[in-house]
Amino acid sequence: MRSLALGTAILAAPLFTAQAQTYVARILAGVGETYANANEYRFAVTKKGEESGVMKIAVRKPDRFRFEADGRVVDGADAFSKVLIVSDGGTTWNYRAEENSYTKKRVAPALLDTEPAEITPETFVLQAEAVFLTRYARFAKAADHARVLRKENVQAGGQSVACTVVEIEAPLPGYRDTYTWWVDEKTHIVLREDTRPASSRRPLSSTIYTEARIGEPIPEEIFHFTPPPGARLVDRLEP
Repeated sequence: MRSLALGTAILAAPLFTAQAQTYVARILAGVGETYANANEYRFAVTKKGEESGVMKIAVRKPDRFRFEADGRVVDGADAFSKVLIVSDGGTTWNYRAEENSYTKKRVAPALLDTEPAEITPETFVLQAEAVFLTRYARFAKAADHARVLRKENVQAGGQSVACTVVEIEAPLPGYRDTYTWWVDEKTHIVLREDTRPASSRRPLSSTIYTEARIGEPIPEEIFHFTPPPGARLVDRLEP
């Protein structure tokens, strides 16, 4: 009897493995479809670890955006200290709260170090897409390098949201770390991402999306800037 039970378990193991892979593939396919087809989106993010700080971003392709940041929140590189950048597609405003001053011009500061110091709104939107959408869509294709860890609820938008927790070892150039995603089971939006670096010299990091909306209409006024009382219009903000 014991031998029979053991044999049954051995035969069932490949079936359970296949079912698990089918399930994780379905979850990641939902993520990929959600992130690959977004024309507008908005996120509020808290980052801890290698990248730290808070930020909010709203984008409507091809050239409207609103970006608020405080801290080293993009690739752990530049520190955005209480900055607000807004574009309506024609005019771009860059406001620094600490100085209560702003610029008003066509170009915007670069989001990534790979771009010139000042870029067009269209390029800024493309950069934002690389950070907030494209990477997730690409990772979602790595179902054969992923596994489901558990089910778990997280807080987002003031609500407790049911998530599937997925671990991914992304086989992409420049991305050799291990990523854990908390995926909203209804919207297929990633509400939290923990990163375990391949190198022990880098710290663990966590990205928590306190607000995450993809494909929902964004009010036009989000993409306009009204200077606060006493704000000074300047030619250039100090570094």
